[in-house]
This record gives sequence, C-alpha cells and structure tokens, in this order.
Amino acid sequence: MAEETATPDTAVSTVTEMPAELAETAKAAGWPEELVLELLSQGAEPADLTRYMVSGVTEEQVRQFMASQGGDGSGQGGMELALEWMTVPTEWGIRAKPTAHGLTIDAINVGKYGDVPDVWEYHSEMPRGAIPMLGVESMGYTIYEKQELWADNAGALYEEAIQRRWAPATDVDWENIKPLPDDLERAICQICTHFSEKAQLEADILAGWEPELSYGYHEIKLYLSTAIFEGARHSELFRKRALSNGGGLGLQSPGWGFRSVTDARNFTEMVAVQMVLQDSFTLTQYQYCERYAPSAAEKRMFRMAMQDKARHVAYGISHLKYVLLHKAERRKELERYLDKGESLLVADDKDSATREAFAILFVGSQEKIQEGLQMYEEMRGRQVQQYLARLRWATLERKETIVLALRKYVQDQNEAAGSQTPGTAARMLEVK
Repeated sequence: MAEETATPDTAVSTVTEMPAELAETAKAAGWPEELVLELLSQGAEPADLTRYMVSGVTEEQVRQFMASQGGDGSGQGGMELALEWMTVPTEWGIRAKPTAHGLTIDAINVGKYGDVPDVWEYHSEMPRGAIPMLGVESMGYTIYEKQELWADNAGALYEEAIQRRWAPATDVDWENIKPLPDDLERAICQICTHFSEKAQLEADILAGWEPELSYGYHEIKLYLSTAIFEGARHSELFRKRALSNGGGLGLQSPGWGFRSVTDARNFTEMVAVQMVLQDSFTLTQYQYCERYAPSAAEKRMFRMAMQDKARHVAYGISHLKYVLLHKAERRKELERYLDKGESLLVADDKDSATREAFAILFVGSQEKIQEGLQMYEEMRGRQVQQYLARLRWATLERKETIVLALRKYVQDQNEAAGSQTPGTAARMLEVK
C-alpha cells in the first residue's frame, strides 16, 4: 500500500507497509522498519534488499552509503541498485590458457593484464588490469618503479616454490638420524644454529619490504611471500636438527653480515646484499653440508634447503641484471652496496666457532680439524667462484674489484686452473 503525492516535476511514493517476509529478514539483520520503508520509497526492490540483509550489510553501512549519495529521496541519492560495474571496459573474451604446468602466473599475463608499466601510478591495492575508482585512499606503498624490484623470472619462481613445498616436521626422517660422537654432534649443532639465525633474519627482512611494493608488480609480491615463508621454514628446519639428536643450540654468530642487510635503504640494495651476496655464499655452504652430512636424513634436509635457496639467488641475480640493463647509471651504486656487504661478510668469517664447526663436519672429527680447515678454505674459494660467476651473468664483472680479503681466492682459483689439480672438495662439487 502506498500514498502518492505529485508535483509538476516529480512524483514521490511513500511506502507505509512492507511484505511480512521482508520485515522478518530486516528484524534478523538489525535493519529498522523505517529504514526499509525509506529505501522502498526510493525504488529499492524487496529482493535486492533481502540479498543485502542476508549478506551481512549493516544498518550503519546503509546509512553511510545513503549519506554519501544524498539520501534525500530526490532520485539523486539513496541506495541506487544500478549495474554500472558490468559496463567497465574489461577485455571481455580474452581467455588465459593453461600450460603444461597448469594455469601459471605467467600464463594469465594476457592482453592488457600482461602489460607491466615502468611506473605504477596507483597508490591503492588495485590489481593490475582492474578499473580504478576515484577517491580510493592511498595504502602507503613506497616502491612504484619497475626497475627497483622487477625480475623476469619471478612468476616462474613463485610457481616452482608452491609446487615444491615441503614440511620439516614430516619430510625429514628424524627418527633415523643416528647418534654421533660429541665433537661431530656439537659441530652440526653449531652450524644449524648459524643457519637458523640467518634464515630467521632473512624472513624478517623480506617481510619488512613486502608492504612497500605496489600492486602493479604482483609477481614480485607473490614470489617474495614464498621467500619469506622459506626463511621461516629454514629457521624451523635447522633449529629442529639442533634439538633432535641430543645436542642443542650453539653459540650466536657475531652478526656483522646482518648489518649490511638491515642497513639497506632501498629495495635493490637489500636484494643485492641479501639475495645475491649472502644467499649465494649460503647456498654453497648448503652444498658442502649435503656432501659431508653423516646420514641420509641430513643429506635430504640440506637438499631441500638448497632448492629453496637457489630460487632466492635466481631472483636476486635476475633483478640485478634487470637494473643494470635498464638503469646503467646505477652500476657504481650497486658496486658500493657489494663493497659494504662483502666487507661485513668477511668480518663474520672471523667467527672461529662456525669456521671450526664446518671443518669438523667435513672430516668427521676434531682430531683431523687442520685438514678440515683446509677444506673450509676450499669451500671459501668455491663460494667466491660461484658468486662471481652469478654476478658475471648479471653483467657485473667484479673479479678485479671484489673486496681484498676475498680476492686471494680468485688468485688461488687461477693457479688451480693452471695446474689442473683441484682440491678434494672442489672435485666433488660442480658449479650449480
């Protein structure tokens, strides 16, 4: 039932009753009767109002919306039930097709959705390819330039990371880690303390940068989320190994190398120091630990960690290459970041606890530690060799400019190549 009054320009209906079923739904949703009657008077359909009520729209939300639209019954305000969103200029009919690996992140980069701009101009959480809405508040992101974060392999790395996920609790055969002599167990526990500490720091650092990246580069945000998780997983993995065989956590590291990462003032600096330098050296350590681990369970532990760490390095060098190819003027800037990072990494190597622990692991006992220290030096040379090779791929030649304390390993490698008599550990490991 409705009463109508008319003017020369407009006709307004005043609804005085509403269907009983709608009244019950409104009562359950907490919508006052007068609010529902007002909306009906403005032309709202009962079916639409029922849908809003059932979906959880509150009275306060309705009144806020009405206020923003005018809410004066003039036809210019109120809850307008139009379908303008269905007319936005989407690329209708563009279909993303699955690949041999499924419907991947790269596979959905079709049409305008695959256009990655050099600068992302939107400060909200709007997905790339969506239609912007005027007036949406800024989310406070700080990185809007492609060259500051991009890597062409990020989408593929994300897909690999989620497809190769594993769990330390169940994917390591903890029950079959055999008892070890005290000196070897202490060495492994010290190494695991070192790795767990480094992994937790990396997770914290990457998590701090994730909210800074704007949504125009979702491939990077997605990959970074997996790297954060992997940092946490490695921290868990190595802590569990230290506590699983009657040993325990060892001595904290000095943390000099951590400072070069925590002090990074821009995203590319962080990536260069953490995911190119630090992670490259850590990956080589994982390779050696896998070779000399005393049990199959521990070998598997390091193999799984290696595949995660290799992705970190792959993103790092790909990003570095992208920057150098598109912003050549940043080359000296990047060299300075690596100067600082290498110097502090060398300071960390003065930590006798971790160095001696590696030496004992390599030879199996404290009695042969001098031989183990020689193998540690071989590993150090291997770290430098792989690090320089990766930088070279990224178009950065650092053989002559690497920090002095590491340059001796470059010279040693040249001499070894000339004599063709690589050491024991070097013969066992290929560059990966």
